[in-house]
Amino acid sequence: MAKIIDRPGSEKVLGSKYNSIMERIVQQRANGEKMYDGGKITGPGVWARVPMSVYHSDCCDGPSISSSGLRQLTPPNGCPLQYWDQSYLNPNRAPEETKEHFNLGRAVHTLLLSEDGFRNEYVIRPTEWKDWRTKDSQEWKSAQMDAGKTVLVPDDIINIQGMAERISGDQTFVDLLRGRIERSIIWKDEKTGVWLKSRPDSIPADGFIADLKTTSDASEIGCQRSTIGYGYHMQLALACMGLGILTKKRVTDHVLLFIETKRPWAYNIKPIDPQLIDLGMRQLRAAINVFAECIGSGVWPTYYGSGVTLSSPDWFDKQIEREPSIPSEAA
Repeated sequence: MAKIIDRPGSEKVLGSKYNSIMERIVQQRANGEKMYDGGKITGPGVWARVPMSVYHSDCCDGPSISSSGLRQLTPPNGCPLQYWDQSYLNPNRAPEETKEHFNLGRAVHTLLLSEDGFRNEYVIRPTEWKDWRTKDSQEWKSAQMDAGKTVLVPDDIINIQGMAERISGDQTFVDLLRGRIERSIIWKDEKTGVWLKSRPDSIPADGFIADLKTTSDASEIGCQRSTIGYGYHMQLALACMGLGILTKKRVTDHVLLFIETKRPWAYNIKPIDPQLIDLGMRQLRAAINVFAECIGSGVWPTYYGSGVTLSSPDWFDKQIEREPSIPSEAA
């Protein structure tokens, strides 16, 4: 060890590494970050090194909920019973189903944001098997899944590499994903006392926040449908809410980065209208209130509209009125 340290120039290299580490620590402290070292989270903060499995579990010293859970609870189309049936808080929750169509999207996120995480979490089916029909291939797949790995097939890798190369050609796209990645924003809701969690893809330092979304349709209407249908605006709004409370800084720009999962891997960079973020904030408040009420009462009701008369929507009324073959009266 002494020989290595005494080698000419080694003190400069070691000093450079030390300074780099110290700069990173100072920057993290300046950003108000906390380092997770295991156990329950008992205080609010922007946390680094919280494993995804911990984030989605009972990680706080009280009931907590993330964006995905809040979106399940949001009136008028949410359903508390559906949320509770799959919640980590439910000791009798339904077994978790493996949704393989989500694997590709998660893999792209992991590779672009954390190469080490990709190696740790994913494995690729050996080329000797073209499908899962043989007993050996099925046993191998089961063993990988039991070990906590997500299994990808060679075609997945082609598309993942294609997306990564496509993104790398657009400096704006690349820059939007630069920042503090894999940070967990965790705080207590002042009104209800429940813990809230958000984990955006990237937290840049310039007053904006970005999230990467894989999709089958990155067209204008496709991005709009995905944003409203999946509640992506609520996801951004929750991160903005947490950062505003914890850092006292207002997020002024919100961007969703859509990329298609098939050739030619077209993409669409979509700044989000602040009005849509405001609507997301209002939806979140309703969902947070529902979560707190259900936690307090232990009752998780079915759909909000149960028992309410079902009426025809406006578009259906107009469709019937415009159809010449349909008489104006039934008689």
